[in-house]
Amino acid sequence: MRRLTSIALLACSFLAEGVAGIRPRDSSADYPAHERAGGITVAAVVVPPAQVRKIFATDLNRGGYIVVEVGVYPENGRAVDLSSADFFLRIDSETVRAVDGSAIAAILAKNEHTPMRPDDVTVVTSASVGHASVNDPATGRHGSATYSDTSVGVGVGWSGAADRAAIDRDRAAMQQQLDEKSLPDGKAASPVAGYLFFPKARGKAKNVTFELTYSGTGGRLTLRLKTPANP
Repeated sequence: MRRLTSIALLACSFLAEGVAGIRPRDSSADYPAHERAGGITVAAVVVPPAQVRKIFATDLNRGGYIVVEVGVYPENGRAVDLSSADFFLRIDSETVRAVDGSAIAAILAKNEHTPMRPDDVTVVTSASVGHASVNDPATGRHGSATYSDTSVGVGVGWSGAADRAAIDRDRAAMQQQLDEKSLPDGKAASPVAGYLFFPKARGKAKNVTFELTYSGTGGRLTLRLKTPANP
């Protein structure tokens, strides 16, 4: 019985891996840009920032990433070996490679956790009591006096392992969502689609020229993409 359960779980994991990506559009012509080369057609569109915020819980816009929806349409059942590393985005004169979900999640999850938060600050009050030998100025006699001293300090608490655990949880959640919607890696003999993530070029104006280049087993082609209103 346990063996059958293990086999069933393993089969489910294979099925889960096979549903990565998003549903491809009915035709490559449904994308604003599409090109054919070597028996496949690649189509793409830059996803506007407002739509990115609706698709992903992770704030990719603020994190510094451009999201491109890509559809790949093999012809006549031809199997194409796809990889996100086959795609490059040219932003004016700068070219960047697609970044996978694990790399993005590792960076953004860490950036969202600061080492000190308001609830990490503790006000500590301490008091001390002591005795001192004194001279009475009126009589000249020696005696003793009791004194007390109160001080207030601020302590900063670092959560350490708790922070690391929170970062790991956020990273895993981010990576899962990004991976599930990414353009699937591996062989495809039927239309597939998904998102690719590219780091924004530094110091670039909003109105720039985007060109997506695919260079893989299916051939090589370049798509000129329309820039969204607020990339």
